[in-house]
Amino acid sequence: MSLQQRDHDTAVGWINTELAELRREVGKPNASAAARSAITLAFLLRAISDTEHREFQARIDEIYADYKPSHATAA
Repeated sequence: MSLQQRDHDTAVGWINTELAELRREVGKPNASAAARSAITLAFLLRAISDTEHREFQARIDEIYADYKPSHATAA
């Protein structure tokens, strides 16, 4: 495995961990900060592509979209 592929795998694993944490913390102040920071840093370091960057950002949006309807129903 090349260094570039290992960096990519590490970045994706880190981002997925942060997204899982966001799912647990969604609704709290700044819940998405760590996930957004991980995605941005991985992109700036060129560990993930522009397409992956957009896809990960969309996953954050999906987490919030899933949260809002269930949160409104619970209230």
